[in-house]
This record gives sequence, C-alpha cells and structure tokens, in this order.
Amino acid sequence: MYLTNFYSIQPPYLRNQTEGLKWLAAAYKIAQKDQAYTEDDYSKLLNRVACPESQIGTRKFFLPDSQHAEWEKQIIYPIKDSPRGATMQKRQEFFHKTVGEIFNKIYETRPYPDDIIHVSCTGYISPSAAQMVAVRAPKNVTVTHSYHMGCYGAFPALRMASGFLSSTEVLGNKNSVDLVHTELCSLHLNPQDPTLEQMVIQSLFADGAIAYSMTTKKPDQGFRILSLYEELVPDTAGAMEWMVSDYGMKMSLSKDVPTLVGKKIREFTSRWLESRGENTTALAKKALFAVHPGGPKIIDQVAKQLELSDEQVKASREILKDRGNMSSATLPHLWERLIDDKNIPSGTPIISYAFGPGLTICASLMEKL
Repeated sequence: MYLTNFYSIQPPYLRNQTEGLKWLAAAYKIAQKDQAYTEDDYSKLLNRVACPESQIGTRKFFLPDSQHAEWEKQIIYPIKDSPRGATMQKRQEFFHKTVGEIFNKIYETRPYPDDIIHVSCTGYISPSAAQMVAVRAPKNVTVTHSYHMGCYGAFPALRMASGFLSSTEVLGNKNSVDLVHTELCSLHLNPQDPTLEQMVIQSLFADGAIAYSMTTKKPDQGFRILSLYEELVPDTAGAMEWMVSDYGMKMSLSKDVPTLVGKKIREFTSRWLESRGENTTALAKKALFAVHPGGPKIIDQVAKQLELSDEQVKASREILKDRGNMSSATLPHLWERLIDDKNIPSGTPIISYAFGPGLTICASLMEKL
C-alpha cells in the first residue's frame, strides 16, 4: 500500500503566538466579569504556561474571531453577551458550512476515489460534507466516518483504508481511498474556563485540513507503507480526555502525558519493530521520525528516550512552530512536508508516532519513494 497525492488547504486567518496569547488574555478578562484578575494578570499566566513564540510561531484558523477584539461582531465568541461563547449547535453549524467549502475545493479538480474516509474530532453532522460531495461523483463513492479519535486519528483511518483495498473478496476491487482530515480546533474554546490546564490547551491547538490517497499502485511520489501498530498504555485512561460539552468540546490533559509517553516509547518501539524482524537500533539510526507534536515536551521525550539527533525530529519541531497542534491533521501535514523535502532521498525510512486518549500510542513504518 502507498500514500500519495497530498493536498493541504490553507486556513485564511493567521495569528502569531504572541498576539494570540494577548487575544486569549483579553477574552478571559471579559468572560470573568466578577473576578479581580486583570488582563495583564492573565497575560502573565499565559506567558508562564503556554508555548512561547520560539516553539509555536504562528497558528492558522478558519474562524476569523481570533483576528479582532470587536466582541459584539464575533461569530462564536461574542463573550460580552455570552461569556462561554456560542452554543454547540452554532459551532457545529459553522463547522458544517466551512467543511463543506473545504470538500468542494478539494474535489474541484481531484479525481474521485473508490472510498472517502472523513477524519475529524472537532465536528460531526450527518449527512456529512464528505457525503454531500460524494453524491455528486460520476461513480459510486463509499463514505466512512472516522471520528473522535483525537491526535492519533490518522492511524485508524489508515487501517480502514488498508482493509478496504485488500478485502477484494468482500468489497470488490478498489484502486484508491482518499483520507480527508478537517480539524477546526478553534471552535472549542470556553473563555469562562481559564484554568492553567485550559490555558495550555487553548494556546496550543490550531486548524488544519488535508487530503491524501492510499493506493495499491506505486506512485511517483509518496510513501510505501510497511507497518501500522497501536497499543493502549495501562493505567493511563485519565491522562487525556476529549468530551462533548454544551459550549464546544472540552479537553483535559495531564501535565504528565509527555513523561508517560517517554516511559513507554522505547519498549513500545522495540516490541513493535522486533516482532517484524527489524533491528531496532540499526533502523532508528538511519530513519527520520515524524513525531506528532502534541507539544514540544512530547518531541523532547521521544528524542531523549530513543536517542535521536536534532535532525531526525527537525520536521516535527518545524510543523509545531509553523502551525501548532492541528489534532489529527498534524501528522499528515508532517508527511506532506517530508515528501516535498528534496533533501530527503528515496528509500529513507520514516517512523511516525501519534498519541491520544486511552492513552493510545500509534506508530507506522514507511519508506519514502
């Protein structure tokens, strides 16, 4: 199986991290009308716990609200009148409209596949935008929804696509499956919840949308998929949650997640690769690592535990700095960057990791074509 034909949609609104933190501080102050904290107090807290501009330079959004502080004109965050922001229904209506536009843009010129897998953990409406575009195709296109997996969402979708293409006896002959990620993390802020945990989360996530294809035919550019692997880490279920609430989705994230990942990543990697007959040490020395940048400490822990060089995780730090954490869309953006980098030769092994609620650790071994 191969991955190819990557196409990312650029959100129209860009905000550098320093200005984004100032916007959050102003939002917190207005939403907490009866508290003694000043906007400057919130700025100081954000500057203490959030990723600085040296780690996240810019984030991009499909929602224009972060671009201005005219609160009465905000679409989702008119917090002078509604301190918690708009209702979940209004947030999902914005998601559906925006994602419909994204799908229309993707399939203006892109050939239709046999299947579309729509990946998201930030919006669910049925019939989905994927179904609305598939019904216009000149042939039958099957739509499957892979929702609410969080930051590791690319991996369940890859497993689905692999099954669709290989199950010829049951599903018939298929040539290609498109995987389309649409993550609008900017819809899920509650300005009336300025805990330190939420400050970290709300200063980290951004929006991302990307499409790519899995095929059985070897393309000119892309990756050959060699292995997909996943494990749940025992006794870590409370470390990360992603839950529907009245005012957007709410995430909880333990500060211990990087440490928990660090404790397991080496044995996880050895168990996975050695079961395939690989020499883990030898492979790790020549591979590049696409580590989902849940935050800088996640990359730090993986690099430390696997004894990786700065060059081996360079692309992960770059995507975090350029785009922030785009949930499930982050790793595909990272793969796209590795494909486009002409300094990475064909035949280079690519080991990818992503992490999410469970705690779940997912991995893949691919080879650049």
